[in-house]
Amino acid sequence: MDTITLNIILYTIPQAACDQKKMSWNDAAALLKNQMESVFHNMVDFKHIEFMSGEWFTDINAQTLLENGMVNFPFVLVNGDVASSEKKINISKIKRFAESKLTTTDN
Repeated sequence: MDTITLNIILYTIPQAACDQKKMSWNDAAALLKNQMESVFHNMVDFKHIEFMSGEWFTDINAQTLLENGMVNFPFVLVNGDVASSEKKINISKIKRFAESKLTTTDN
C-alpha cells in the first residue's frame, strides 16, 4: 500500500511588527501544522509561504489562483486545491478538506 501524503501549504502576507500582542502568522502556521499532524500524523508535508518571498515566486499554482481572484490571504492549499481562503484560518474546515482528499484517493 502506498503512503499518502497531504501537501498542506499556508500562504500569508508578511506581518507588520507593530503589535507584538497578536498571534503572528508563524504562530498560526505552527498551530495549523500541529493540528494537522495530530490527526494525520506522518502523512503531512506542511509549508508556510509568505507572499513575495522566494518560495512564493516559485509557486505558479498559488500565483495563478491569486491572480484569477480565486483566493485571498490567508489561504491554504491541500494537494494543490483550495481548502480555505477566508479572513481567518479555519482549522476544522481544512481538516475536513484533507480528510476528503484521503477518501477520494482510497477508492
